[in-house]
Amino acid sequence: MSSPDHVLAVAIEPSRLAAGLVDASGTVLLRDRVTTPSRDVWRALEQLIRRVIAAAPEGLGAPRAVGVSCTGPIDVRAGTVSPPLVPAWTSFPLREHLERLTGRPVELDTAGGAVTEAERWLGEAAGVSSYLKVQIDTTVESGCVIDGVRLSGSLGNAGAIAHVNVEPGGKECQCGALGCLEAYVSSTALEAELNRPLGRATSPIVDRTGIMLGRALASICATLDLTTVFLSGNVIDVLGDPMLESMHRELAVRSRLKNLSGLRVIEPHERLSPLTAAASLALR
Repeated sequence: MSSPDHVLAVAIEPSRLAAGLVDASGTVLLRDRVTTPSRDVWRALEQLIRRVIAAAPEGLGAPRAVGVSCTGPIDVRAGTVSPPLVPAWTSFPLREHLERLTGRPVELDTAGGAVTEAERWLGEAAGVSSYLKVQIDTTVESGCVIDGVRLSGSLGNAGAIAHVNVEPGGKECQCGALGCLEAYVSSTALEAELNRPLGRATSPIVDRTGIMLGRALASICATLDLTTVFLSGNVIDVLGDPMLESMHRELAVRSRLKNLSGLRVIEPHERLSPLTAAASLALR
């Protein structure tokens, strides 16, 4: 029988809702997921969680806590979330709803914060005192650790680079501003611009994606005095080496400070699941 010291993990993404039980070693004991609906999102999530709890192996016991990640921005003090690609939720009191449903304490963080925490728990950031973690999928999610402390910020969104300006007066972002990184590198923005799947991106778009990512990383690393970046996500996998080569060229041009001479961008060999990342919030 698995260790009774387990938690309920919940991951809120623009395209899907996932829930599962995760033990203290990070092993997902069981999981389930549904497509994120356009309305009645909480009802769908509630039914999903009830189904997961009901399916727990006999004798496992109740989870001791809940770890929940959600695409940002969030307000960790109020326990609310406002994922921009889930318009049904604006300042939605997710922590309160989950506490009422489960009767357990809830640890809420951004998807970027969760994957940043998981990377140093089970991933390749173990033992790295300062780093930036960036994951690029439908959105750009990221978090930052400085001298062993993960940055949080006033509302819980510190380390998020999605809305760093990489092209003044550039493309309009879903946040309403012009020239944000997310408007140039997220799969949502790229596929909308291309009107085709990400895998059919043209060479100029692939090159531009790398350039914009390089600009953002150079700016953040210079600002926070960082020399290690962990980079993952579906966009990285699909656009591959040509995009990464453009990113590295841009980084070389824009990272000329002596303290950034050792700047390295690492692609972890194993991608940690969103449920493992969410669980890390409650297990660590």
